Amino acid sequence: MLLQDLRYALRMLAKQPAFGAIAVLTLALGIGANSAIFSVVNALLLQPLPYPHPEQLVRIRERTPVFPSGAVSYPNYLDWRANQRGFTDLALYRWGDANLSGTGVDNEPEHVVAARVTFNFLSILGVPPLLGQDFRESDDLPGSTKVVLISEGLWKRRFGRSAGVIGQQIMVDGVPREVIGVVPSQVQIPRRTQVYVPVSELRADKNILNRGNHQGFSVLARLKSGVTLAQATADLNNIAAELERRYPDNNTGRRIEALIYLESMVKDYKQGVALLLAAVGCVLLIACANVANLQLARALARERELAVRAALGASRTRLAMQVLVESAILALLGGVAGVLFALWGLDAIKAIAPTNLARFQETRVDLVVLAFTAAIAIGAGMLVGLWPALRVSGNASFTLALHEGGRGTSDGIQRQRARAGLVIAQVALALLLLAAAELTLKSFRNAQQTPLGFDPHNVLTLSISLPKARYDADEKVAAFNAQLVERVRVLPGVKDAALGNNVPFDDTENDSYFHLTGTPPTPPGSEPSAEISSVTPGYFEVMGMPILRGRN
Repeated sequence: MLLQDLRYALRMLAKQPAFGAIAVLTLALGIGANSAIFSVVNALLLQPLPYPHPEQLVRIRERTPVFPSGAVSYPNYLDWRANQRGFTDLALYRWGDANLSGTGVDNEPEHVVAARVTFNFLSILGVPPLLGQDFRESDDLPGSTKVVLISEGLWKRRFGRSAGVIGQQIMVDGVPREVIGVVPSQVQIPRRTQVYVPVSELRADKNILNRGNHQGFSVLARLKSGVTLAQATADLNNIAAELERRYPDNNTGRRIEALIYLESMVKDYKQGVALLLAAVGCVLLIACANVANLQLARALARERELAVRAALGASRTRLAMQVLVESAILALLGGVAGVLFALWGLDAIKAIAPTNLARFQETRVDLVVLAFTAAIAIGAGMLVGLWPALRVSGNASFTLALHEGGRGTSDGIQRQRARAGLVIAQVALALLLLAAAELTLKSFRNAQQTPLGFDPHNVLTLSISLPKARYDADEKVAAFNAQLVERVRVLPGVKDAALGNNVPFDDTENDSYFHLTGTPPTPPGSEPSAEISSVTPGYFEVMGMPILRGRN
């Protein structure tokens, strides 16, 4: 019987290809949009991190009334690690960059993403090196052997996956280091890191050892079995309170911000992605209402045929099944076409997604997304076919439908009300989406019109990292900077040049507390704070920043 219905439904759709194409395309747009956005939800929120027991991984930062999520002081980290009881261990890490040379056969220098990590970083993640060995605790001590871990990507690209890379010397910021291991590509903390360097030199840096300095560090920790995040955070906050008592000048008001690592990665995007999913859900409902209306109109146009079938002995369930089978075929074809739309849409999503969050770039159509697509296709088929099927099976006027007078019965009024209800639902959903789209566009326009405080047109920025091994004195750095600016200024097409750190939109934050000379001292923990940029003369002209008062 089902095969009979399938053959009949296909024949009916073949007789009206325009109806079939419109219905399939309408459903494909709705299903495709949902599949594309769900693939983002799946990659961003649902997929676990690729580490053992990722729900135990925690990112820890310092929290103050001014900075809800600030960098960690190195001395504070040492005290946390020595006294905490809620975590198996704590590791320190910091994102940065480095100049790399002495790698591969071409020995071509390269600017890469680098990370400073403590010796226990990989062990907390639960991921051993792919090749070679991990850092040892002695590698964190001043004067230890200069060693480095490289990423699997760098190993493939510059060393051709050669096992002989272990023991080779490469130059990292002008310092020769021995490669002791290869880090698997699944490790994406920090994002796109290609070399991992221990903190041995930092242990001798007085700036790092100053408890009041917070130079970009975060802490990675793993919860002990049976310990909740709230319990471990409370324990660290008790330690922070004791440090505040012992070091009031530097630690007043400092407490702990601890988040499950996945939550710390996606917290800024969860609401936006949820709104997108709700919006495309409305699009799918509109599509289903459209196709349901078409199906209902088509079923009513076939009323005399259905009445003849009923008169020949077809049950109402049998007639309803025919309508549902047709709707199921439309939904199936719409689901297949929707997957194609989703694949096309993913390219656009990745192009506009944040590059500093790996999970956006991992968005793809996998088995989970295909299962979701199948589920919404089935749901769409039910939504599209259920109301027409109920109207057909519940029609009390099959006998009258065989006569001309049947058109004027009260059943016709019910049909009109049903179709009017579908139209009302479509218009309501469309207005909801239009209102949301208008508000979004208005917010975007306001953001575009917000004064930046500088003129971004024709401004080119370049990042430079000088190796401390070669530029180990301020005088050397100043001489390099002066020569660089002068040589860039005379390049063809260059109007002016300057140097500055913490320039607008460069994804760094250099800030410090400050005190106005001649005013009473500010109590520790409540000092005003400001971002700081160190710049050379000419910076404000290059950036088109006006000087409101005073001089350049």
